[in-house]
Amino acid sequence: MSELIWLSQADVAQTGVCRLEETVKIVEEAFRLFDRGEAFLVPETSLHMTADGQDQACYALPAYVGGEVPVCGVKWTAHGPALRADLSRIHAAVILNDAAGGRPLAMMNSTDIGAARTGAVTALALKHLAPLHARKAALCGAGGQAERQLLALLLALPQLEEIAIWSRGNERNKRLAALYQESTSVRLRPVSRAEEAAADADVIIAATSAPEPYLTAECVRSASLYCHIGFHEICREAVDAFSYIVADTWEEAKNVSGQSLFRYYRDGSFSEARLTGTLGGIISGRLQVPRGTPEKKVYFDSFGLPIFDLSVARAAWLRAKKLGLGTPIPW
Repeated sequence: MSELIWLSQADVAQTGVCRLEETVKIVEEAFRLFDRGEAFLVPETSLHMTADGQDQACYALPAYVGGEVPVCGVKWTAHGPALRADLSRIHAAVILNDAAGGRPLAMMNSTDIGAARTGAVTALALKHLAPLHARKAALCGAGGQAERQLLALLLALPQLEEIAIWSRGNERNKRLAALYQESTSVRLRPVSRAEEAAADADVIIAATSAPEPYLTAECVRSASLYCHIGFHEICREAVDAFSYIVADTWEEAKNVSGQSLFRYYRDGSFSEARLTGTLGGIISGRLQVPRGTPEKKVYFDSFGLPIFDLSVARAAWLRAKKLGLGTPIPW
């Protein structure tokens, strides 16, 4: 009788795969595999629980990841309303199968994996596209994803002098800043308005579940790099200000994503011809994109690919086997 391993949130944490420095290495290799066609995905299936434009839905995201230990699997994630400040509104699981024979290998809580790989993608975008002179960053949002975005900024841009953090209600941002201020010399400044956060920022990261855009063309005027992590956050006129448009993927997202860029593509106000390329192409060396400047801005869109979740989940499973973590379950 075969068995699979169940990894709880605590088990995953003990493997260390969600420490940002570790996640960045895993995701970087996944980007290279994806760019070479050795990792791929199929269109997601979404189940929307509301019809009012809110990001409250369930998503099934199948994928294949090659390499030394090829796996296939699915990420299942449910996005609900933010009920409490200390609880993620996103709940996720990953099922891993052996790619050759289909044998189930593991199932795990992947909520932290999703947050960690999203932070790692941003860290890689910052590494390759952010201006070397960056002194101020703006972080819009202070929810479950924002903490990893803050860590990505601190890891990839240690020269920063200030990170302005904005969130609706002006409470979560204060808690997030207080949580990390003692561990960094970078000034973490909570602000009450998105416009104040963005003012004079070299880098802007938007990581909210906003159903309507709040970042205007004026908000991005000083920015050299904008990283779109959340839902519907930037207005069409602001997108027009960018010279280079880079995404983690385009084909898989353009017809399904609720993010701003893809909405504008589907309504005809953003031309696919404006797409510069993918971050995987940059990481692999196949594509050259200059670092952003205020005159030649770079827009990076992180749609979020299940190949990253499966890659991190695979690393968690392999480490868990060595460490004796998890609960065996008969199949």
